[in-house]
Amino acid sequence: MRTLTLRLTVLLAASLIASDPALAATYRWVDQSGKVHYSDVMPPNQAGQGHSELDKQGRVTKEIKRTRLTAEERQRQAELAARQAEEKRKQEEQQRRDKALLATYTSENEIALARNRAIELENLNIRGLQTRLDAAAAKLSFANTHLTRSRAARQAAPAGYVQMRNEAQAELAQISESLRLRNQAIKDIQLRFEEDAKRFMELKASIR
Repeated sequence: MRTLTLRLTVLLAASLIASDPALAATYRWVDQSGKVHYSDVMPPNQAGQGHSELDKQGRVTKEIKRTRLTAEERQRQAELAARQAEEKRKQEEQQRRDKALLATYTSENEIALARNRAIELENLNIRGLQTRLDAAAAKLSFANTHLTRSRAARQAAPAGYVQMRNEAQAELAQISESLRLRNQAIKDIQLRFEEDAKRFMELKASIR
């Protein structure tokens, strides 16, 4: 009997507290226009927009952070996440390269030797291309000589020499582009190994 009476007393007290306007919470929120609102009831359309709960003296008793984002805020969050993911990828890639650098070389001199070997391979390619370039130039000169003679004699240009000229011109253009790429490759090699040497020394210094 005493237990039942205690339960009824607790339920009655809770009912009185809930029904007492002086004890009810007051909500404060700011709408999208920046206007401040106060009410003892939170409107459904304000859900997720953030609000404060005040006591009867107007003191903040609870802060509810905004969880619903605008399209612009979602876009900014997505961009931030993408930047962070890219930064993480770069850091992981740098760590992988650092590990490979330390595993491949034991000194700065070894890096210089590797650079020289790589450049020499490109120079071999360039020498081969230069030989082909000279041959194509000679072929073009030969074809042009015969075509010039035909024009001087007021004869129709022989089809064979026209074809030879066209082929030589196309080959010269192709070889010239290949030479440009090989020379650029040498510059890239020099820059890459220069950066590797610098990073190698930085890593070695940090280990000491």
